[in-house]
Amino acid sequence: MTAALRYRAVLFDLDGTLVDSYAALAEAVNYARREHGLHELSAARIRDFIGEGLERLLQRAFDCETVPTSVRNAFERRYDDICCEESKVLTDVEATLVDLEKLGVAMAVCTNKPTSFSKKILEFLQLAPFFRAIVGPDLAGARKPEAQHVLRTLQAADVVADGALFVGDMPIDVHAARNSGIDVAVVATGSSSIEQLRASKPDHYLSRFSDLVTLVQQGNA
Repeated sequence: MTAALRYRAVLFDLDGTLVDSYAALAEAVNYARREHGLHELSAARIRDFIGEGLERLLQRAFDCETVPTSVRNAFERRYDDICCEESKVLTDVEATLVDLEKLGVAMAVCTNKPTSFSKKILEFLQLAPFFRAIVGPDLAGARKPEAQHVLRTLQAADVVADGALFVGDMPIDVHAARNSGIDVAVVATGSSSIEQLRASKPDHYLSRFSDLVTLVQQGNA
């Protein structure tokens, strides 16, 4: 069946694409700030800091170039406690993954979130079995938008770039796909606006996550 597909493999971003974990990230950031005598930041402001990995998130939240070990430890301690219960699967995601699996599409996750947290959340939400690989920057030795992160994820999933599609919710996902030479589709379920996503010039814009099934089969989106 896969021979008839336009895309035989799909790589997904995690936060904002498959899962909403913004509440947990905001609480962990503010916990670390409270522990260091700082006032809390709004959830909206913290949401704007998300997308380029844990180091960049904490650099922005603490306005520093070098993140103190005590800050990282406080964040990770709190996030580890709440990341599963405070994360939820986004609309249509599970049903779409089921449909893609039935079509024989190979799937993997390419995320700037550390691999350990990513696996923990996906296992808790019972999505992990859909994916051949879950690759954070610590495993890839690079982070999106660097091509190495995407290419290492393809390698870990035992798929090739030809016939692969990246699906994300931010311009950084578009840039990562472009740098890696694969097509990219975006969906406005994360922190980026429709205007920001269209301006990044993806190959495909998904009005709904479930439109991915049609795109993979026919490329009409």
